[in-house]
Amino acid sequence: MSKKVTISKEEVLHLGKLANLPLSDEEISKYEKQLSETLSYVENLSELDTKDVKPTSQTTNLQDVFFKDGAENKRLLKTEEATKNSKKNKNGLFIVDRIM
Repeated sequence: MSKKVTISKEEVLHLGKLANLPLSDEEISKYEKQLSETLSYVENLSELDTKDVKPTSQTTNLQDVFFKDGAENKRLLKTEEATKNSKKNKNGLFIVDRIM
């Protein structure tokens, strides 16, 4: 059975305020509908029988990518290699233009 979750205009405005987003009336009604649909979908997941599913912390079976002590890292770039194509560098560091 599908559960219907609805988001109010006030909740959308609150989310917009938290995200520092000015929202038009058109956007508010659009997000009310979209967020309600999303939450309804997520709420329906609670109906799944997961009692025999083992908890997981990741799904890719990746192992640690750290090197053992004393092992040589052959993928490491030397400072000269990393900075050789940059337009501006000094003492092995990249120089960037000031932003502010």
